[in-house]
Amino acid sequence: MRPFAYMTLLFAPVIAMGIYWYFRNQYDAAFRKLLIKSFIAGALVIIILIAVQYLSTILGLNDLRSLKRTLFYSFITIGFTCEFSKFLVLRYIVVPKKPVNKPIHAITFSIMIALGFVTTRLILFFVNPFFTQSLYPFTLYAFIAVPASIMFAVVLGFFIGMSKFTKTRFFYSFTGLMVASFFHGLYNFCLFTSDYKLLSLFAFGATIIVFILGLKAAYTDPESLQ
Repeated sequence: MRPFAYMTLLFAPVIAMGIYWYFRNQYDAAFRKLLIKSFIAGALVIIILIAVQYLSTILGLNDLRSLKRTLFYSFITIGFTCEFSKFLVLRYIVVPKKPVNKPIHAITFSIMIALGFVTTRLILFFVNPFFTQSLYPFTLYAFIAVPASIMFAVVLGFFIGMSKFTKTRFFYSFTGLMVASFFHGLYNFCLFTSDYKLLSLFAFGATIIVFILGLKAAYTDPESLQ
């Protein structure tokens, strides 16, 4: 089964190319270039996660011997760090650009950032350059990492996208970061504790929430938010 799992390395890049292909005739060159830059930036910003994980290893924080340690590692070390890394790119580099003129655009670029991020993360997961013992179930993580990343990206993208067109930018930005981090943390916690029933319930509920947020962003007129 493991050799088949390596095929998941293609999931994120193929989806990213599909998104680019879909938008290539609908938007100008600036929009298309920003799609590519978002993917690359997402792939590079994972250096923050690597640094935090390395520090956690040195401090022994990845030794999940208790519920408190598992919660901290799931929600803070991994969940918050991953979403904060993507948040920095989306909020301060991508969303201020002119091509992002609708909330749904922020979701699109957020997904591209997440796809770049998870591409690099899966490569590191398989290669394991630091020779650390994986805390994730190998095959399961390989197959659900990409769809999970897309779900978190929709949540983050929705709130950051709304923040560009409102006066309460901090509220929307902070909410997006916290909600995406919580989702990511709960997802990690389910994997670390092998609680697949909770993971299934979470996936079902998160899918509904993501669908609603996507529809709301798609049909929101930026002028109505002013």
